Amino acid sequence: MYRKALTVFTLPFRAVWLLIKIAGFLLVSAACLLVAAFVGYWIVLTVSYAFLPLETTENIWAWASNLYDRLAWFKAATIAAFLLLILPILRFWPGGDPIVEALRERDMRRFQEGVVAARLQEEVRAKLRGR
Repeated sequence: MYRKALTVFTLPFRAVWLLIKIAGFLLVSAACLLVAAFVGYWIVLTVSYAFLPLETTENIWAWASNLYDRLAWFKAATIAAFLLLILPILRFWPGGDPIVEALRERDMRRFQEGVVAARLQEEVRAKLRGR
């Protein structure tokens, strides 16, 4: 009886949780498809310069420019996809001075060694006091 009551009580919560998981999956899938479509489109635009006639390349760019001008979601998605592509690069650019970084790491290591040495010294003193 107890198990049946527990099942009846938890069933609606499980159903809602399943719906939330399905909605999340659909949202993430749509976002991934959108990013993949933009990456594919950028590849097509890049390859069009190398292998397609100039007129075809101009038509592709005109189509993209028209979409960018007319549709706010396309503009937002283009900016978002571009930022997703550029932000990891900006993390490492401009690069730091390797000498300054090495000096900073050495100073941090010395500081940490000093902290560890002080802690060990305090432990030894505490043991000596305890005797």
